[in-house]
Amino acid sequence: MKTALIIGASDGIGYATAKLFLKSGYRVINVSRTECDLSGVENMLCDVTVREKFDEILQLLSSGRIDCFIYSAGFSMAAPLEYCLEGDYRYLFEVNLFSFIHALHVLIPALRLSEGVVCAVSSLAALLPIPFDSYYSASKSALNSLCESLSYELEPEGIKIYSVMPGGTKTKFTSKRKIYPPSSVDGYSKQLTLSADSLAKTEQNGLSPDKVALGIFKICTEQTAESVCCPHIFNKIFHITAKLMPAKLKKFLIKSKYFSESDEQ
Repeated sequence: MKTALIIGASDGIGYATAKLFLKSGYRVINVSRTECDLSGVENMLCDVTVREKFDEILQLLSSGRIDCFIYSAGFSMAAPLEYCLEGDYRYLFEVNLFSFIHALHVLIPALRLSEGVVCAVSSLAALLPIPFDSYYSASKSALNSLCESLSYELEPEGIKIYSVMPGGTKTKFTSKRKIYPPSSVDGYSKQLTLSADSLAKTEQNGLSPDKVALGIFKICTEQTAESVCCPHIFNKIFHITAKLMPAKLKKFLIKSKYFSESDEQ
């Protein structure tokens, strides 16, 4: 039986992806802070930033078979650079990037044995940066570059690696975003509120996690995509548009979207 290891399958895109792997007959293992309630999923509870516990779980998993490793853990934060606390942005990069790198260090030998697939869930925010969610955008851009570079290292070892960029997706991730209160961001409160509200609307009017997960599942199982790619045709169109768009036009559109006071964002 093939095994899919998903970090972050308790909710959202990771949860929807776990359903598809279960349906296809995979053994599915979830590592997250809370349990995935899908029948058949094996849960290992851990915060990926708690390195000692994370190491213990990774070492245990590395001794078994891993055919697909999907990293779907993520953290988002709306905050201006001037007032953002160091602990917050370091935590964000730890969840979104460094814990993924750390997991790869441990799991590559097991992935090599099974000629496995690695999928890191990135975001179109890597190409279309979100004002006041700049740390998230930067972490996802770094994730894209990392995976593209690692593809040259790992593919000769029989391991395929993908950074998969969903756009706005309707999940609880929106409500979990840490938003700095107006009282703590003197001078930025109006723009921060507009930006955070616009992002929330984009997400909650976006694709269902099931549609995004289907794209991720196909990328993992068919292994024909580019190392940095998108799930679902809707996201692919945005990806191509963002790559071709002149910088001035991109800046104008982003400012119009995130700083507009109109309800029709």
